[in-house]
Amino acid sequence: MPKIQKKNTESENLSAKESAVPKKRMNWVFWITVTVVIITVTVGIVTQLVQISNSRDELQRLKDKANLEQIKLEELKEVAEAVEKEDFDKFDTYIEKKAREYGFTKDGEVVFINIAGN
Repeated sequence: MPKIQKKNTESENLSAKESAVPKKRMNWVFWITVTVVIITVTVGIVTQLVQISNSRDELQRLKDKANLEQIKLEELKEVAEAVEKEDFDKFDTYIEKKAREYGFTKDGEVVFINIAGN
Protein backbone atom coordinates (compact mmCIF):
# COMPACT_ATOMS: atom_id res chain seq x y z
CA MET A 1 0.00 0.00 0.00
CA PRO A 2 2.72 2.51 0.45
CA LYS A 3 3.15 2.60 -3.34
CA ILE A 4 -0.41 3.70 -3.83
CA GLN A 5 0.00 6.46 -1.32
CA LYS A 6 3.12 7.67 -3.12
CA LYS A 7 1.25 7.83 -6.39
CA ASN A 8 -1.47 9.86 -4.77
CA THR A 9 1.07 12.29 -3.32
CA GLU A 10 2.79 12.63 -6.68
CA SER A 11 -0.51 13.25 -8.42
CA GLU A 12 -1.43 15.81 -5.76
CA ASN A 13 1.89 17.59 -6.36
CA LEU A 14 1.26 17.59 -10.11
CA SER A 15 -2.24 18.91 -9.72
CA ALA A 16 -1.01 21.62 -7.33
CA LYS A 17 1.63 22.69 -9.87
CA GLU A 18 -0.90 22.63 -12.69
CA SER A 19 -3.37 24.74 -10.76
CA ALA A 20 -0.68 27.27 -9.79
CA VAL A 21 0.09 28.15 -13.40
CA PRO A 22 -3.47 29.17 -14.33
CA LYS A 23 -3.71 31.24 -11.13
CA LYS A 24 -0.66 33.23 -12.19
CA ARG A 25 -2.11 33.73 -15.64
CA MET A 26 -5.46 34.62 -14.17
CA ASN A 27 -3.77 37.05 -11.78
CA TRP A 28 -2.13 38.89 -14.70
CA VAL A 29 -5.35 38.93 -16.68
CA PHE A 30 -7.19 40.30 -13.65
CA TRP A 31 -4.70 43.14 -13.13
CA ILE A 32 -4.62 44.01 -16.81
CA THR A 33 -8.42 44.14 -16.84
CA VAL A 34 -8.51 46.28 -13.70
CA THR A 35 -5.91 48.64 -15.20
CA VAL A 36 -7.85 49.00 -18.47
CA VAL A 37 -11.07 49.70 -16.56
CA ILE A 38 -9.36 52.33 -14.38
CA ILE A 39 -7.83 54.03 -17.42
CA THR A 40 -11.17 54.01 -19.25
CA VAL A 41 -13.01 55.50 -16.27
CA THR A 42 -10.31 58.14 -15.77
CA VAL A 43 -10.41 59.19 -19.42
CA GLY A 44 -14.21 59.36 -19.25
CA ILE A 45 -14.13 61.55 -16.15
CA VAL A 46 -11.52 63.89 -17.60
CA THR A 47 -13.50 64.20 -20.84
CA GLN A 48 -16.66 65.05 -18.90
CA LEU A 49 -14.80 67.66 -16.82
CA VAL A 50 -13.49 69.33 -19.98
CA GLN A 51 -16.99 69.38 -21.47
CA ILE A 52 -18.40 70.86 -18.25
CA SER A 53 -15.72 73.57 -18.28
CA ASN A 54 -16.45 74.41 -21.92
CA SER A 55 -20.18 74.53 -21.22
CA ARG A 56 -19.64 76.88 -18.27
CA ASP A 57 -17.52 79.19 -20.43
CA GLU A 58 -20.21 79.17 -23.13
CA LEU A 59 -22.91 79.87 -20.53
CA GLN A 60 -20.94 82.82 -19.15
CA ARG A 61 -20.40 84.19 -22.67
CA LEU A 62 -24.14 83.93 -23.37
CA LYS A 63 -25.00 85.60 -20.05
CA ASP A 64 -22.65 88.48 -20.89
CA LYS A 65 -24.23 88.81 -24.32
CA ALA A 66 -27.72 88.78 -22.78
CA ASN A 67 -26.70 91.49 -20.31
CA LEU A 68 -25.35 93.64 -23.15
CA GLU A 69 -28.58 93.21 -25.10
CA GLN A 70 -30.57 94.09 -21.97
CA ILE A 71 -28.57 97.31 -21.61
CA LYS A 72 -29.23 98.16 -25.27
CA LEU A 73 -32.93 97.44 -24.79
CA GLU A 74 -33.13 99.72 -21.75
CA GLU A 75 -31.39 102.49 -23.69
CA LEU A 76 -33.91 102.13 -26.53
CA LYS A 77 -36.79 102.20 -24.05
CA GLU A 78 -35.44 105.44 -22.56
CA VAL A 79 -35.23 106.99 -26.03
CA ALA A 80 -38.75 105.83 -26.89
CA GLU A 81 -40.06 107.30 -23.62
CA ALA A 82 -38.24 110.57 -24.35
CA VAL A 83 -39.85 110.79 -27.78
CA GLU A 84 -43.28 110.13 -26.27
CA LYS A 85 -42.71 112.89 -23.73
CA GLU A 86 -41.40 115.11 -26.53
CA ASP A 87 -38.01 115.40 -24.83
CA PHE A 88 -36.10 115.54 -28.08
CA ASP A 89 -32.76 116.39 -26.48
CA LYS A 90 -32.37 112.81 -25.33
CA PHE A 91 -33.47 111.58 -28.73
CA ASP A 92 -31.00 113.87 -30.52
CA THR A 93 -28.21 112.74 -28.22
CA TYR A 94 -29.01 109.12 -28.99
CA ILE A 95 -29.11 109.74 -32.76
CA GLU A 96 -25.80 111.62 -32.58
CA LYS A 97 -24.20 108.80 -30.60
CA LYS A 98 -25.35 106.18 -33.10
CA ALA A 99 -24.21 108.30 -36.07
CA ARG A 100 -20.73 108.67 -34.54
CA GLU A 101 -20.55 104.90 -34.05
CA TYR A 102 -21.02 104.55 -37.81
CA GLY A 103 -18.35 107.18 -38.60
CA PHE A 104 -20.50 110.24 -39.29
CA THR A 105 -19.35 113.72 -38.22
CA LYS A 106 -21.00 117.11 -37.70
CA ASP A 107 -20.67 119.85 -40.28
CA GLY A 108 -17.37 121.69 -39.90
CA GLU A 109 -15.83 119.01 -37.68
CA VAL A 110 -12.24 118.05 -38.44
CA VAL A 111 -11.39 114.38 -38.08
CA PHE A 112 -7.84 113.37 -37.23
CA ILE A 113 -6.76 109.84 -38.06
CA ASN A 114 -3.80 108.38 -36.23
CA ILE A 115 -1.89 106.54 -38.93
CA ALA A 116 0.78 105.37 -36.46
CA GLY A 117 -1.76 103.15 -34.77
CA ASN A 118 -0.81 104.30 -31.25
